[in-house]
Amino acid sequence: PTLTDFLDCLLSSLDMLGRGFGRMTVEDVEMADATVVESPPEPFSTISILQLTKEAQQQHGLRHGDYGRYRTYCADKIRRVRCALKQTHQHKCLRGKVAKFNKKPVGVEEFKDPRYLQLPLFEVERRWAAAMACKTVLEDNPTSRQRHSMRNSLKRAVQHLGALESLVKASPRCDALTKLECQAYSLWLKGIVAFELREWTTASESLAAAKLIYERLAEATPNSVLVTLYSAKCREIQPQLRLCEFNSTEAPKASMSELMKLKEEMGTDSDSIDHLIAEMRLKAKTDDSIPIEWAGVTAPAGDEKVRAIVEAWSQTDKELKECTEPREKMALLEKQIGDTRDVIEKLNEAQKRKAAEGTTGLDSSEAKRLRGYLDYIRLSRTAERYLAIIENTKLEKKHKPQDLLRLYDSVIEILKEVTEVEGADNKDLQEGYATRIEYYKTFRCYHMACAYSSLGRFAEAAALFERAKERLGRVEKKMKAVEGNKFVPENTSSLASLRSEIDRSLVTAKAERLAAAARGMEGTEKKAEEVDERPLCDTLDEWRSWPQLAAAAAGNAAGSAAAGGAKGKKKTEGATSLIPIAHLPPPLLPMPVKPMFFDLAAAHIRMPDLRERMAALEKDEKKDSSTPSKSSGKKGGSAATAASAAAPNQEEGLTGTLKGWFWGKK
Repeated sequence: PTLTDFLDCLLSSLDMLGRGFGRMTVEDVEMADATVVESPPEPFSTISILQLTKEAQQQHGLRHGDYGRYRTYCADKIRRVRCALKQTHQHKCLRGKVAKFNKKPVGVEEFKDPRYLQLPLFEVERRWAAAMACKTVLEDNPTSRQRHSMRNSLKRAVQHLGALESLVKASPRCDALTKLECQAYSLWLKGIVAFELREWTTASESLAAAKLIYERLAEATPNSVLVTLYSAKCREIQPQLRLCEFNSTEAPKASMSELMKLKEEMGTDSDSIDHLIAEMRLKAKTDDSIPIEWAGVTAPAGDEKVRAIVEAWSQTDKELKECTEPREKMALLEKQIGDTRDVIEKLNEAQKRKAAEGTTGLDSSEAKRLRGYLDYIRLSRTAERYLAIIENTKLEKKHKPQDLLRLYDSVIEILKEVTEVEGADNKDLQEGYATRIEYYKTFRCYHMACAYSSLGRFAEAAALFERAKERLGRVEKKMKAVEGNKFVPENTSSLASLRSEIDRSLVTAKAERLAAAARGMEGTEKKAEEVDERPLCDTLDEWRSWPQLAAAAAGNAAGSAAAGGAKGKKKTEGATSLIPIAHLPPPLLPMPVKPMFFDLAAAHIRMPDLRERMAALEKDEKKDSSTPSKSSGKKGGSAATAASAAAPNQEEGLTGTLKGWFWGKK
């Protein structure tokens, strides 16, 4: 066939197809009535997104902070809902080709069941849980892969959030309350994403808008459960919102104390807050670097971590001045001491790693100087924390002097360790800390005396009060000698109050000791008299004196001389002391007894009657005496006969009675 024939065939085929489609279209089209109006879809009941997510979080891992478990639950939830709604994704498989994944999205047309809303919602929750799981194991390194994974998960959560928003806004089935909740949830999640990405202005705006919507919802809804959830969500947003406002302000110095209070309020995001506090402390530093003066050398810190911790301590000193309660000081010092300990460990690990790799790091002398300085900071601040604990213990209503002794011992030991740190050979430092050690030994001696006084040992208490007074005099002289020393923050005002307390307590202890001696109760200075309590029947061969008889006789004589007569006799009889003659009741002695077996078998024993046999035996003996040749055989036979006759009767006890019951020989 030629090309012309092929074209004619093609045109005829197209003509036939056109006539067929036209005929089918005309025949199959049904005319609809234009007057009929479709009714609007029936709206759903209110869908509380916050209640739905909170219940799922509390029941599936987030009560214990297990984000991995909650993430798995969200994935399983999505799969179950898709299977129930028959909205599962498909794979188009063709022979010889790679299977193609066909995603089945949820549109407004398919939104005919409230469960369709759970698909994008739990997709958002799944991505958010994955991001929070990465955050829990995130290191401080900003280039860590976990940080990238967290940010990618948050960005994907925002993408799924857009699908949720568009579905709720475009659907006429969702009421106004559901749309407001969706908007608040969307703003909150966008604020959290901006918060984690350190976009403070965006995070502040989103969180503020979400908080405002939740507050309005709490005022409008009559449901008490929802009101509680909305209020709790507002309280959860408030610390994050304040933190964003703090970071976006231009004067962080004025808000540092507020930031420390904010850290105590935010328990769920404390790691992030600590990291941000460290960043803001670095931003609050001046252009000039803070020099480090240690081991006779003044030089800037050669390591970034050391410089950061020094600047953090300088900022902490300013914050400590603003603290009014010992508990606040304890919390602030404990956190900063932990950071200092971490820096020391990281510095040691870095030096070991560089030494193993053979790379150039800090000079050995420089590294020792930095470690010595950090150890000095750690120990001195630890002593300061113990002093804050002592101050807090004194404010408690119920505390014992013994509770303070251990704390003062810890302070003294730490101050001694400071003087042994590498590079602590400064004369002012040694003199200052030696004075501080004597200073707190005086307080320890005073509280030890108070402890003895509380136990009723007034002699030891008085001696310790005297020693504390002597120590106080020496410490006052040393404090005057080191006046102006920067290593001695203590003042003499506390010593003046301590002197008045020692004087008052010393007078009280002496008075109590004299009163105890007058009552005869001072057992620590008098030895107890030995009293011979042996009874008279055991010591008849010894000469013994009875002091109580002599005392009683003297008392009776005085009483009879004063009163005389019958009254004196009654006093004599009443005052006579008793002399132990014998122990009553007498002590029990061990007594041998028969075994219980024979006591039980006594009723079953039958003794043989030997009178006839004895008579026969006597006759045999007489015959034997008359016939000595035959006596031996007969005597032996008669004895054997008697023995054989007596043998069966000797087994008539309990053993003989029970013989054969269990082994078949009755």
